[in-house]
Amino acid sequence: MTVIRIKPVGDLHDVAEAAVDAQRRVVLGLVAGAEVEHVGATAVPGALTKGDVDVLVRVGAPEFAAAVEALSRRYAIHQPHNWTATLASFTDPDAAEFPVGIQLVVKGSEADMFFGPFRDALIGSDELLAEYNELKRGLDGFEYERYTELKGQFIERVLRDRNDGLRPAG
Repeated sequence: MTVIRIKPVGDLHDVAEAAVDAQRRVVLGLVAGAEVEHVGATAVPGALTKGDVDVLVRVGAPEFAAAVEALSRRYAIHQPHNWTATLASFTDPDAAEFPVGIQLVVKGSEADMFFGPFRDALIGSDELLAEYNELKRGLDGFEYERYTELKGQFIERVLRDRNDGLRPAG
């Protein structure tokens, strides 16, 4: 049973940024031309985190299969039940400071409309960030599976509301 403990991002910022930079170098060595972004709570000033780092790797559809193969040689496969034709996830078995998640997506796919847009929504709204932090405070001490389920519901609601607001009326 893995229990989640919540921490302020500010306490971890420098170490998180160094971890992302190191992962960026590794990923670009494996998948030339990929776009690599820092996503997740540690990418959001003022957020609360469970103490992991998330890295988004974006490639074109023709490069996706080769990118999965390349990343699979270096990283451990993570949550294969969530994989799709446009999303694959990995963890770094050698991460020293933080657990590291690598999210590989096809640019422009539905999977690509998840990680960056959610990060940007939190950065762009103090109210949304406060609501997210309150949720995370309430999940401190929860088991990983329940934490992930409830956080996922929040993220889905935020993205659905955001997308509804972007659609033209009528």
